[in-house]
Amino acid sequence: MKTKVLLISLVGALFTVTACSSEAPAAAPATVTVPPSSSAPAAPDARTVAWLDGMCGALYGYVKASNEHASKQASGVEVTRPWLSDSLGVRAALAAKVVDELTALPSSPVPGGDAAKKSVVDKYTAARDAATEGKRQLDASKGQAALDAGFKALDAAQKPLTETTDPFASVKMDTPEMLAAVAAAKKCAPGS
Repeated sequence: MKTKVLLISLVGALFTVTACSSEAPAAAPATVTVPPSSSAPAAPDARTVAWLDGMCGALYGYVKASNEHASKQASGVEVTRPWLSDSLGVRAALAAKVVDELTALPSSPVPGGDAAKKSVVDKYTAARDAATEGKRQLDASKGQAALDAGFKALDAAQKPLTETTDPFASVKMDTPEMLAAVAAAKKCAPGS
């Protein structure tokens, strides 16, 4: 997210500096022939846009669903065994959805994309597994130890929210092709 805004800002700044620093010619030539630029594609690569939309859609979908779930919780709610079991079930389902959506994505058309996807899948798999196992143990036992383990599992299940990192850190995002693809990826836009 920050990368997209930063990259778009950098491109705008570079364009402004380039446009402002050129001198006007003394006399305009009668005809000007401008060869097509090979550095910027006419349209962003559809595979790259689809892949970025898939990544962003899964991640922002998780954040949105998690925030919606949290907003439905009453403030000052009494934490009970059923509440904790339900929360673990919701966290497991949300993380599983991200894992399924990202696993369904094809190989990345951009260098570093598959490593980025694997890293995110690994984090959400760990969150899903922690929530699933925590719920299973909590539901199977009535002791305090299971309740304590349930709280630890809930904490582990929420790590994708609490340990936010740039999922595209390993992807080179500063090429004209990538900038065009990021701009076209609607699910990567703020508020999508």
